[in-house]
Amino acid sequence: MQSLQLRITGLILSLTTLLHSFSTHRIKTPNSGYTRSFSHSVKMKFSGLVSCLAVAGAATAAKIPKQKRALPTTKIANIEVVNTPLVQSALKLIEDFIPLQPYLYNHLMRSWLFGAAAFNNNETLKGEIDLELHAVGALLHDLGWDMRKDTPWHSANRPFEVDSGLGAVEFVKQHCRSGWSDARLEKMYDGIVLQGMGSYLPGKNQDTLWIVKSVEFEFPGPRSPLIKDEDYDSILEAFPNDTVFRGSNETFTYLALTKPDGTRGTFIDQFGVAYVPGYGELSHVAFDLITGAIPGEIENHPNSTFVSHL
Repeated sequence: MQSLQLRITGLILSLTTLLHSFSTHRIKTPNSGYTRSFSHSVKMKFSGLVSCLAVAGAATAAKIPKQKRALPTTKIANIEVVNTPLVQSALKLIEDFIPLQPYLYNHLMRSWLFGAAAFNNNETLKGEIDLELHAVGALLHDLGWDMRKDTPWHSANRPFEVDSGLGAVEFVKQHCRSGWSDARLEKMYDGIVLQGMGSYLPGKNQDTLWIVKSVEFEFPGPRSPLIKDEDYDSILEAFPNDTVFRGSNETFTYLALTKPDGTRGTFIDQFGVAYVPGYGELSHVAFDLITGAIPGEIENHPNSTFVSHL
C-alpha cells in the first residue's frame, strides 16, 4: 500500500514537471499564421489528470493503517511487559494488598503476566491488543476483593466485579485521562465485569476478551498452549499460587459476611450459605420470581390458555 502511494506521488511530480514544460512551449498553427501556447488545450487536460491522481493518492494514504505508538517496556519475571506511567501507578496501587492479602497481589500479577506471555508468543495478536488497557484491566480486575476496613472499592449492594470495574475506570480518570476515550474505558470495564463469564464473550472486542482470558489462565486445569512452559515457570516462581484457593475462599466468605446485598444472586451466595451464620438459604432470584408469580397470573387471567410443549 505504501509503495503504491509513493508511485502515485512520483507520477504526480513527473506530470507536473511535464505540464510546466508544455506551458513554455509555443507552436505555430498552419491557418492563423501565429504561435499560441500549448497550455491552452493540453495543459487543462493534464491539470485534470494531476488533480485526479492527487485525490487517488490522498485516498490511498487514508487507507494505510497508522502504526501503533511504541510503548516503553520492561521485564517482570522474565516476561516483556508494557511500562507506561499509568501501568506503573497500577502496579504501585496493588502493592497495598501485600500485607493483608499477598495471594491477591500474586493473583493479579500472574493474570497480567500470563496474558502478556501469550501476546509475546504471537506477534500478530500482540499487534492487535491495546497493551496498556490490558495491563491496567488485568492488574485492577479484583479491586473489589480488598479486605481492608477503609477500602474505597466496596459498595453495599454491588457485586465485587462491578466494584472492581468502576474502581478501575475511576483510577484511570484520576491518573491519565488523556488518551482514554469513553469507548476505551468501556472495553476495560467490560473485561473486568465479565471475568469468569467466558460464555458471555462471543462477539466482544479483543481487548475485553483478553482481560477475561488472562484471568482464566489462573483457573485449575492443564497449561495453555498459548503460553510457553518456561514462561509459566518464571511467572509462578516470581508470583507463586500456593495460597490462592485458601485466600479466595476467605475473601468470598468475607464479602458474603460484610456485604450480603452485593453477593445475593451471585456465585458467592454459596460461600455465604456455607460459612456465614444467619446468611440464609441459597437464593434463586429468577426461579423464585417466576414460579412465585405463576399463581397470581392464573388468578388474574382465568380465561387465558397456556399450552405446554415440554
